[in-house]
Amino acid sequence: MVTLKDVAREAGVSPKTVSRVVNDDPAVNVKTREAVAEIIRRMHYVPDHAARMMRMAHSTVVGVMTNAVATTPYSVDIIRGAQSGLKEQARTMLIANTDGDPKQEQEYWRVFRAHKVAGAVYATTYHRPVDLGTPDFERGIVLANCYSARRSHCSVVPDDEGGGYTQARHLIELGHRRIGIVSLSPVLRATVLRGAGYRTAFAESGLFYDSNLEVPGFVTRPDGGEDLVAYDAAHALLRRAERPTAIICGNDQIAVQVYAAAASLGLSVPEDLSVMGFDDMTIITRALKPMLTSVALPYFEIGRTAVDLLARINGESEGPVPPQVLVPCPLIERQSCRHL
Repeated sequence: MVTLKDVAREAGVSPKTVSRVVNDDPAVNVKTREAVAEIIRRMHYVPDHAARMMRMAHSTVVGVMTNAVATTPYSVDIIRGAQSGLKEQARTMLIANTDGDPKQEQEYWRVFRAHKVAGAVYATTYHRPVDLGTPDFERGIVLANCYSARRSHCSVVPDDEGGGYTQARHLIELGHRRIGIVSLSPVLRATVLRGAGYRTAFAESGLFYDSNLEVPGFVTRPDGGEDLVAYDAAHALLRRAERPTAIICGNDQIAVQVYAAAASLGLSVPEDLSVMGFDDMTIITRALKPMLTSVALPYFEIGRTAVDLLARINGESEGPVPPQVLVPCPLIERQSCRHL
């Protein structure tokens, strides 16, 4: 392996000069810098960043800890967003996936501390409260897609209430007045917030919220797991004498079941029924025919915003440090909703 001293010997300069070139020190004149840089390229020298980190108070690495995000097909965009933001900061990422194991989580906090990471982003697969306790970690922590019930850490979360409002508002603007809802599990934070959003949209338009038109698409089992019951729930709604002309879905997976229930009753989307999804899982929204109108979960922006907020906490960039940032959930219009 080529060392810094090998490069210095070949270039006829001191090791300190080579180090200055590697670290882009302006003290080195242009001619020497170019000559040394050419030898670095020719000899394929790779700087020992690990050794350099050990000499620094903190490294240029930011830790990203997840409970399962790194292996979840859609929320992996949180990682992509964080990586994009860190690239602009000339930082790199150290990912730790805990699989929801509290003991593993505590061990990773110690790993982050041992590597002197500049800060950490803690991300979850869905919007929920978390309690980190007292982690063995002294740098800044930002929560992504989750929040601290004790408000002990800054957080970046999707604006679920705004997303629910957008779902209902879009259908109302298309002329729908009898709107059914097949929601996520009632125990989820997102369900509560989105419900508040579409109730606001109904109230603004002078529409009555009929609780009989809202049914859960998931039910919670005694073991804590969930069962998808959206097909039966949608089928029951659509068999009513005064069936809804549109259905708001808690996520795109539920929308698939709504499409199937409508088809079983001889109803066409969107001619007989408009369907509105949530999440914008493109593997679903673009595969359905007609393609599904949905409200997107802004995972990429959540990750990107989290590392930006972390830089502010560490005093490395300017800007306020709010206790929580709400990231908008944008409407993605396709062909599953129509004007009445």
